[in-house]
Amino acid sequence: MHHFAETRVLAVQAAAMFDVVMDIEHYPEFLPWVADARVLWRKEDELVAELVAEFAGKRVAFRTRDRFARPHFVDVKLEEGPFRFLEARWRFRDLAPSRCEVDFAIEFAFASRWLELVAGPVLDHAARRMVHAFEARARALGGRA
Repeated sequence: MHHFAETRVLAVQAAAMFDVVMDIEHYPEFLPWVADARVLWRKEDELVAELVAEFAGKRVAFRTRDRFARPHFVDVKLEEGPFRFLEARWRFRDLAPSRCEVDFAIEFAFASRWLELVAGPVLDHAARRMVHAFEARARALGGRA
């Protein structure tokens, strides 16, 4: 089982970070391991998304169910895919007009030994860079909601 957690104070608004995390269709633009992403359906506080990850030239699709409340949190759980287990948690809290605290945690395990060997190190690295990638995207978009 892989696990990573990070809490950081960022120079962006909580709502801006929330919006970037929820802008799933644009993940391929700023997350290098995401080859494709789309929202299958969405309602007021929940959505189902399908992402296609690329590891060592192989593409694998997985589906998540995301529950959320703007601008406070996003909880992600695996619906189907190459993982035995996948959960992620985002928490956002404004500290000042242009500063927020972001708490991110992810835990995952692959279903196959091959994916564990090939994709495990890539996804471990990606998890450790996740908050930075979303922060960079939020800043590029202006950091305000």
